[in-house]
Amino acid sequence: MQNANRKRYLLLSAATFFATIASGVLALAQTTTPMPDWQKTAGGKQEFEVASVREDKVGGSAYSNFSLDAGNEYFVPSKSDILDPTGTLFSARNQPLLRYIVFAYKLNGTQELALRFDFYAGLGLHVPLWVRQTQYDIEARAPGEATKDQMRLMMQDLLSDRFKLAVHWEAREAPVFGLVLETPGKLGPQLLQHPAGNNCEATAFPDDAGRAPAKEQHAATNLSTLPIPCGVIAHLTASASGGHRFGGRNVPLALLADSLPTQTGMATLPRPVVDQTGLAGKFDFWLDWTPEDTSEVNNGETGGTFREALKKQLGLKLVPERAPVEVLVIDHVEQPSPN
Repeated sequence: MQNANRKRYLLLSAATFFATIASGVLALAQTTTPMPDWQKTAGGKQEFEVASVREDKVGGSAYSNFSLDAGNEYFVPSKSDILDPTGTLFSARNQPLLRYIVFAYKLNGTQELALRFDFYAGLGLHVPLWVRQTQYDIEARAPGEATKDQMRLMMQDLLSDRFKLAVHWEAREAPVFGLVLETPGKLGPQLLQHPAGNNCEATAFPDDAGRAPAKEQHAATNLSTLPIPCGVIAHLTASASGGHRFGGRNVPLALLADSLPTQTGMATLPRPVVDQTGLAGKFDFWLDWTPEDTSEVNNGETGGTFREALKKQLGLKLVPERAPVEVLVIDHVEQPSPN
């Protein structure tokens, strides 16, 4: 009888053990984020042929041979980004490690703010101060001509090797602003469906004076062409002194939502913004506002000039709520040894 009980106990223990292992594997599967599409398109894991990493002791202006932001989404276009998207050299000086992480993992504005500020939206991403402040020079050579996204994958490998960087993606619930339509089914006058087949060379945007040549019209509005590539959200020259303007071409509204906190500043939008418009497809837009009212810093719903501009110009508004936000979590990082 005792032997029978012992055998039953062993069987139960084994069952419990394998059930525990299975649940652990299941939990791991549930929390593992699949490889982003851009990484698959770029070809997966890659590495530089040769690379140099040094702490910057000289100072001066920060430099990189192309934008270190997420794709082309958050920069004022430059000739090197538009006309020379491929090459073999990565060169950057006087940049904090955080900038290289943003580049390597193609972080959007919300994800960058979450790493830059411990307190941002209660997301609780604690990053060592030196990651944000110590400046590094990195020069690296790809084994052959590489796209910008392939350079990102090589940078991931370099950061893992030289900084012992280990990260994972995680969805954390946080207070957010939901981006919704002010009036269901109605867009504002400065939010336009991108024309099918348009390659952005003739997409129209307001010039500094709000005028447009008659030959360059978009949805019968008074617009003129600006050099912004497709898929881009960029700062534009303001129409009035002290004002702000930014616009985008052929972009999904999810990208607009992601960009709002960085385009406006945390004093205006201290929370991430999540697209809840339900609108698919790509859009052209531009937005002008003057930062006179800072009531949004306390999440007030009286609205400032930015919120009024969002409603009147784009037909959109912000509603406070809670929602999951995908963030990059730094598990481990070390200061590199000298070359």
